[in-house]
Amino acid sequence: MIYTIKTLTIALTLTILTQPAFASSQSTVTVALGPSVGITHVMPITGGENNALVSEINVRLRALTILGLDFNYKLGGEQSLGKGEVYNSNFRLSALLYVIPTKVFSVYLLAGAGGSALDNFNLDVANDKSYHGGAGLELYVGKHFALSTEFLMLIPAFSRVAISQQPLLLDEYGRVNMDSASGPNFGDYINAENFQVTFGLKYYF
Repeated sequence: MIYTIKTLTIALTLTILTQPAFASSQSTVTVALGPSVGITHVMPITGGENNALVSEINVRLRALTILGLDFNYKLGGEQSLGKGEVYNSNFRLSALLYVIPTKVFSVYLLAGAGGSALDNFNLDVANDKSYHGGAGLELYVGKHFALSTEFLMLIPAFSRVAISQQPLLLDEYGRVNMDSASGPNFGDYINAENFQVTFGLKYYF
């Protein structure tokens, strides 16, 4: 089994290194690296509004014309909003589907999860993940470069959201009346007002 994995790894590496480098849909397997900058706009359910600049480093693996896998690292660290909600994690992993792949430009859809640390990317700690989904566009410049723009809808990590939207009330005996609690649900955090727009430059090799 280990020998098979090593063989496949070597074959994939040789494929990447020996094929022509084209930042286009004509590449069978290609890797891109580059920076991106943009802005996030978030309206936490606990109130307020936040706009912030964001900068990232992106690594993209693209295969079979229509499939892609992105890994993003957010420079500057996470920002906690509201009652500790984190909408844009340090690390982000996304699956891509190119719905319009051409030699001049490509349009893709993407969705994935983010985490404060790399060990957040497992099935056992779903509450430690933030989530995102959206669409992007690549415009190819020459054989190696691509200009890109991306729109993402952001959903915070559920382990860091507000417990209650209302102050808890006490009953006649001074005990907390849990009936007065109004906990947020999944739908409260799905809001088109929580988004990120970025512009970037990628080098395909």
